[in-house]
Amino acid sequence: MPKSFSCFLTLLPALLFVTASSTPAQDPAAEPKFVFETGVPPWKGERLELPPGFAPDLGWIGVEHIRFAPGMFDADAPDFFSYVLAFLLSADTDVSKENLEKELLTYYRGLSKAVMKGKGQSVNAEKFTISLEKAETPGSVPASAEQVMTYTGVLEWTEPFVTQEAQTLNLEISVWNHGDRPVVLSSVSPVAFDQEMPWKKLREICSRFRLEP
Repeated sequence: MPKSFSCFLTLLPALLFVTASSTPAQDPAAEPKFVFETGVPPWKGERLELPPGFAPDLGWIGVEHIRFAPGMFDADAPDFFSYVLAFLLSADTDVSKENLEKELLTYYRGLSKAVMKGKGQSVNAEKFTISLEKAETPGSVPASAEQVMTYTGVLEWTEPFVTQEAQTLNLEISVWNHGDRPVVLSSVSPVAFDQEMPWKKLREICSRFRLEP
C-alpha cells in the first residue's frame, strides 16, 4: 500500500467519522445502496455522515459515499487526487447553484484546515474560492437519473494530504432527486477536462452510478 494512502487511512477515523453535529446517527441499512461500477479491482472508498466532523458548519444533513482513483494519494500519478463523490441529502435541501457553491466551499475549507492542523500546519482557507456554471454539454449524467441539473466548476484550495500546496480542482456535478431527497454527484480532478486520463474513467463511473432501490 502506498505510504501516502496509509497516512490517509491513519487520519481518517478522527477526520471523517467524528461528527460535531447533534444530528442522530443514520442507520446505513435504511439507505439505498450506492452503486459505483469502478471496475476490478474496485476503487477504495468511504462513507461518512453529514455534516462531518471536519466541517461542522456544513448546512447539509445526509450521507456521503466517495470512491478514490488508484492514484488518489500519489502526486506523480496521472489520476492524482481524482475521485467520485456522491451526497444523498435530506428532503427540501437547497441545491441551487448558489447554495452548492456555498456548501462545497464550506466542506473543502473544513477538510483542508483539519488535515493541515493534523500535520502541524496552518492554512488560510478564507482564500479558497469556487465557481460553478451550468454545463452546456454535460460530461457525464447517470443513465438512471431524471431531470438532472449539470454544472462544471473550479475550486481553488490547498491540497492538504500529500503536497500541502495550492491546487486547482475541476468539477463536473450532476444534481437530481432520489424520491424526495437530492443527490449531488461530483467527478473531481486537478487534471484539465479535455484530458482522457482520468476523465474518461470518471465519466464512465458517473454515467453508471445509481441508487438501489
